[in-house]
Amino acid sequence: MVSKIYLYRHGITEGNEKRWYYGGADLPLTEGGKKTLRDLAERNVYPALPEDADLYTTGLIRTEQTLEILFGQRDHRVIRDLREMEFGDYECGTYEELSKYEDFEKWAWDETGDVVLPGGESKNQFAARIKEGLAELLGYHRLRELAHRHDGRPAVSAVVCHGGVISAVMQMLFPEEKDSMWDWMPSPGSGYAVLFEDGDAVRYEKIMDIEEQA
Repeated sequence: MVSKIYLYRHGITEGNEKRWYYGGADLPLTEGGKKTLRDLAERNVYPALPEDADLYTTGLIRTEQTLEILFGQRDHRVIRDLREMEFGDYECGTYEELSKYEDFEKWAWDETGDVVLPGGESKNQFAARIKEGLAELLGYHRLRELAHRHDGRPAVSAVVCHGGVISAVMQMLFPEEKDSMWDWMPSPGSGYAVLFEDGDAVRYEKIMDIEEQA
């Protein structure tokens, strides 16, 4: 039996275009971001999912819009712990705008992971939350595996979430593969397919890169 989880980053938002730090801000896709996803979907660059695949978003509008464009109006669960890092008082600002604030600079260059942004999260808090969200996802996915343990059909889950989240998840699943979680960062609309055997992540493939395909 094939067991696979697809991790998709949502499409392009104003925050992506303007290089904002944002996570909790509930930004929609831009019209250009929607068109890019539709064009790529029409070109069949995304893997086809079985009809009984389990689908997930983080409940934020950019993930909901991306899921609908890629897969249509399908039932899905929301995993809130897989939302992007919360930047609190500094949501929707560029580095150039935010670097004048001492507490933001302390957070940006913090190597302990313990510095907390006002109204936001520390890097360690973010990592702990993503670990919980990943555990929830894997729990659901194992139920999908059990449902197919005798029929040989693939057990497939697909999650539309966020770039930093995917980077953190991939670093957790393949800690020896890359030096930093940020080395895993996919482009908007891109992501990874992770293959599991006996409950362990054993291999991955990059779904595609929008910058290469567009």
